Amino acid sequence: MPAPEDFWSYFGAVATYLAVLAVPGGVVGWAAGLRGWALAGLAPLLSYAVAGLAGPWLAIAHVPYGSLSVAACTLLLAAVLYGLRRLAAARGWLTPGEEPGLPWTRRAHLAVGACVAVAVAVSITVVVSGRGGTTAVFQRWDTVFHANGIRYIAETGDGSLTGMGTINWYPQGSFYPNAYHLVGALVYELSGTSIPVTLNAVTMPIAGLFALAMAALVRQLGGRAVFAGSAALVAGGATTGAYESVSSGLLPFALGIVLTPLAVVALQRFLARPGVDTGAVLALSATGLLAAHSSALFGAILFAFPLVVQRWYRAVRGRRVDGVPEGTRAWRVVGGDVLRMLPVMVFAGLLGAPMILGAIGFTSGSYPYHAWGSHMPVWKALAMLATFKQVLPVPQIWLTVFLAIGVCTLVALRRMRWLVLSALGLSALFVVVACFGGEDWVISLSRPWWNDRFRLMALASIPLCLLAAHGMSETQRWLAKLASGRAWVRARPWLTGRVGLATAVLLVVAMGVLTGGFYRAANAKTVSLLYYNGLPGEVVPPVSQDEIDAMEHLGTLGIPAGQKVLNDRLDGTAWMYALTGVHPVAGHYDGGVAPPDALYLAQHFADYDRDPEARAAVQRLNVHYVLVGSGTIRRDTPIARGLQHLDGQDFLEVVYRNPGAVIYRIVK
Repeated sequence: MPAPEDFWSYFGAVATYLAVLAVPGGVVGWAAGLRGWALAGLAPLLSYAVAGLAGPWLAIAHVPYGSLSVAACTLLLAAVLYGLRRLAAARGWLTPGEEPGLPWTRRAHLAVGACVAVAVAVSITVVVSGRGGTTAVFQRWDTVFHANGIRYIAETGDGSLTGMGTINWYPQGSFYPNAYHLVGALVYELSGTSIPVTLNAVTMPIAGLFALAMAALVRQLGGRAVFAGSAALVAGGATTGAYESVSSGLLPFALGIVLTPLAVVALQRFLARPGVDTGAVLALSATGLLAAHSSALFGAILFAFPLVVQRWYRAVRGRRVDGVPEGTRAWRVVGGDVLRMLPVMVFAGLLGAPMILGAIGFTSGSYPYHAWGSHMPVWKALAMLATFKQVLPVPQIWLTVFLAIGVCTLVALRRMRWLVLSALGLSALFVVVACFGGEDWVISLSRPWWNDRFRLMALASIPLCLLAAHGMSETQRWLAKLASGRAWVRARPWLTGRVGLATAVLLVVAMGVLTGGFYRAANAKTVSLLYYNGLPGEVVPPVSQDEIDAMEHLGTLGIPAGQKVLNDRLDGTAWMYALTGVHPVAGHYDGGVAPPDALYLAQHFADYDRDPEARAAVQRLNVHYVLVGSGTIRRDTPIARGLQHLDGQDFLEVVYRNPGAVIYRIVK
């Protein structure tokens, strides 16, 4: 039976997830020389890198994946990095230079930390509010695949890139980058909760991770503490950042989005001080993004490359460039960056070889690629970008105001002016896909994101959120300057040093009040789509409580792992493995390249008595039970023909029935 879904189970699962994010990545990052905000920010990405690399490589070595083997991999990797760093220090290869140029006071560090904590709290509140009174089971398309995958890894110890796909695409499986599932399997194993609770726990702090990544990016590039805190708060409130991707069930993609800003942190550290340690962190960050989602590394390159463009432009202009002696010719700067990047790329390629080879094989395989083909007016796409909304009709007007202020004060960005180029490039990619998505060249260009404008909106939101945070920061600077000029402030010297803090607190409080708790209600409504598969109250969730009750009863029948239970592909019964450990015939809503026997039974099982091929397929799959639910995830598609009108068939016996589901035993 599933673990109870009470407060303490959720608390334990969330705490376990945060520990899994902090410990492996924290240990590896510390061994590689990370400290401060760089360590705090990169620790989650490095944890996903450790898990994402451990799973496939342990599978190749025929070692079970689990908490103990991941701990061993963490210690081994940390020892190697620590040894390399000590060797480099002994040889005099380490030089200072990668730390941020603008010092923060202790009060500033605490204030930014408080903003990140607020963003984490907002994120958790949004998901809890979005969940509402519904079942904890996610309702959207790919969530069943992720749920089954997490349980499969935890139960079998198979962390390979194809193993969890065998729940639906048996016997060979199907490639999928699985760092999300590998970390989820650790949370499931260590917390002892159910799969739905595990998925919810991993989802709850998603925007908080986005906030932490944004704050770490601003800190690494020498930004003001107010800018970093604003970035955290904007990230925690922007609907198009993490929440829209979550609402669509794009859970690994949402993870990749919130980790993307950390690519800039790792890249800037390496450019400022090329070395074995900074290069290793950059390579691990790249593989961590690749392991989280195939498109995350592509998106990170598009987001971060303008930083390199600005660096090279400064070299051409004869300006100072981080990590390069003054007076170095521009061509030497460019050539040196490229040459130093080559070993990092080679190292990352070797680490991520299973994922790279798997992705190449998948794209050249038989799995169908379906482009979405959006054709909206250009003005509408631009309005969506500017108002941070795509799913809901209400714009996030205060983020739009701060975005406008940020654009008008671009000069004050200084070493972060590359954000403008990043915002223009990613926004243009969104507009092209949203407005001309049916064109062949657009489909080819956007294939890493499945030609999906929702995914590209999330990617474009990263620099747009940073520009809005810059606008918020500049507003605080203006308010502080205005207050400092008042006679009553100048007459009280003890107030002078507190004006900055007071205006920052005032701005944050005003923002929280004006936006209703950083757009908590709007974002909760967006996230509720994850649980309803439509606007609340408009549709019946495809995974109904009746189906959950039937699947839980199925789990009490003692069905061994070698047997499969026949079920419909599009009703909620595809969740049976995640909820009970019983193997379904159809383990995912997606029928692309489904097993032939599964496809045949979906159409012809009702003819079992008079169809020898149906009986042969049942025997090959070792099917003894049939579970039929009610309703499908596609509202215009009924239950498969082969599973209709089974009542009264003499080859079946009813063993359980409720208003929305029925379990049959095959008796012939």
